[in-house]
Amino acid sequence: MVTRLKNNTEYTEYIRKGMNDNFSDWNELTLSYLGELNNNFQISFEKAFYKIEFIKDKGLLECNIYFNNELIRLGYLHYNTIFKKIPSQDSTCRLSICTELIDYYVDFVKNYFLRIE
Repeated sequence: MVTRLKNNTEYTEYIRKGMNDNFSDWNELTLSYLGELNNNFQISFEKAFYKIEFIKDKGLLECNIYFNNELIRLGYLHYNTIFKKIPSQDSTCRLSICTELIDYYVDFVKNYFLRIE
């Protein structure tokens, strides 16, 4: 079972809380969800040369990491491990937005930055 929230405001607040709890020294860079097509949203955070971006597009949530405005290509590094962390996630739509996916992304990003520091 996965946990769904009511709307984009709740999702962006959930992401913001997760990021603030784990990356308190990062600054929120952008937030957009009002008037977006297909009920999409985008929220990003930055510190020095890094940017973390969460994008909901057509009900799917992606998390991207940038260094010096260049997307870091993670390939399937985190994509294939989603089912291990969220076994109840739908295999045909593994990026369907839910709080467990947000938690997974925040943990992944935290581990990613612990590894490179």
